Amino acid sequence: MPAYATNMRLKFPILALILEIITIILYAVFVTYDDGKGHGHDANSNHTSNPVELYPMFQDVHVMIFIGFGFLMTFLKKYGFSSVGINLLLAAFGLQWGLLMQGVWHMDHGKIKVDVFKMINADFSTATVLISFGAVLGKTSPVQLLIMTILEITIFSINEISILKSKN
Repeated sequence: MPAYATNMRLKFPILALILEIITIILYAVFVTYDDGKGHGHDANSNHTSNPVELYPMFQDVHVMIFIGFGFLMTFLKKYGFSSVGINLLLAAFGLQWGLLMQGVWHMDHGKIKVDVFKMINADFSTATVLISFGAVLGKTSPVQLLIMTILEITIFSINEISILKSKN
């Protein structure tokens, strides 16, 4: 076994732990739950889409991310078990990072408000990572996959905001 393979036993958990600590700190500082105002809950609002109506769609997309992509690669003899575990890790971290990256562009008084719309969009940004994960499975290390997740979701959110700005 090459020397770098045993070194991965330390690199991956340390990097994952550091990234999760950074994410927790960013959530503690910047993220709040959406209070529901302006989503059709009051009589004066003319906003027709209710977040509760979108919850079934959120569940469907969420199941696709965790179960659909998670068990997609289990047929591979060599990477079956590890692909499921790494998929769940990348999906969980990707959803957290996707909410942060999307929220950076849509801050409200310096806070990122988490609602079902942003969670669905974070699911879609995570789907891009998991599709790429299927393409590079077996060729990359888990450390490279975590870095790929950060970069790909960041580029996804930049691309999304640039398209929205060009429409206006």
